[in-house]
Amino acid sequence: MKVRFGEIPDDGLRIEIKDEAWFPDHELQRTGPVQAVVVLKRNGEDRVLLAGEITTTIAFDCDRCLENYTMALEDSFRLDLEYAAVERLEPAEHEISPSEMDMIYLQEPVIDVFEILNQQVFLMIPGKHLCRESCKGLCSRCGTNLNLETCTCMQELKSSPFSVLRKM
Repeated sequence: MKVRFGEIPDDGLRIEIKDEAWFPDHELQRTGPVQAVVVLKRNGEDRVLLAGEITTTIAFDCDRCLENYTMALEDSFRLDLEYAAVERLEPAEHEISPSEMDMIYLQEPVIDVFEILNQQVFLMIPGKHLCRESCKGLCSRCGTNLNLETCTCMQELKSSPFSVLRKM
């Protein structure tokens, strides 16, 4: 879904997105519906403020115990978009102001809403996938899921080359 800057009325444009075709199903395992709302508001001739919310549920494999679990993702975001002529986008050496760091520059006055939503979903995903904070993981020797049962591997290790470190 592409929206031209000129199509955005002065009082803004609110879009509830029912089409789930933008969601990266080929990369993420979605277990529930996706709800997305985007609000576009003009901020001058060449600038648009984009605010949005995304809600969905995604399945992951825990990084510690390898069990499958689902996580509800719900987040809102805000982006400043500016149409900049190609000459302004050419790399030039200058110091970036704090306001420029949060700005997304576009080569044409068109906003690809689906592309922005796609990027925001990946930014919502935590870097480490844990089924719960207290996940104990797998035993490094026998592979037992320590969340479900205890193993005897730790009792078998009586002498270790690192046992000297415990005395310190």
